Amino acid sequence: MASTSGIPKISVADATLDATLDDWTMPEEVITGGNPVARGRFLWQSDDKRLGNGVWTCEPGSFRWDYTWDETIYFIEGEATITDQDGNSVTCRGGDMFFVSAGTRSTWEVTTPVRKVFHLRSDEPVEL
Repeated sequence: MASTSGIPKISVADATLDATLDDWTMPEEVITGGNPVARGRFLWQSDDKRLGNGVWTCEPGSFRWDYTWDETIYFIEGEATITDQDGNSVTCRGGDMFFVSAGTRSTWEVTTPVRKVFHLRSDEPVEL
């Protein structure tokens, strides 16, 4: 990660290296099908841990996820259908960007391995 005048610069190459990702195992109780193995890494996080950018990957499978933060997501590759608590669904693929607000209850159905970059904002510090 390069920096100029204290401003972090993150390259897409940094965001796509599998070897540098940590195991972000999902709790068993949220998995609803398949084997959605997840890995990720914060590339930057504010000192108060309420803002962060990072990369996340997930293998095919399905799971429930309740958002406790606002998250802007950009899919680099893969495909997943995300359904919210009201039954609204969107299928996202590489090149798609979307926003999920805090309080959203969702179900993810990952059909092909997903790699995404994200930015999150939270009222409380986020520890992953």
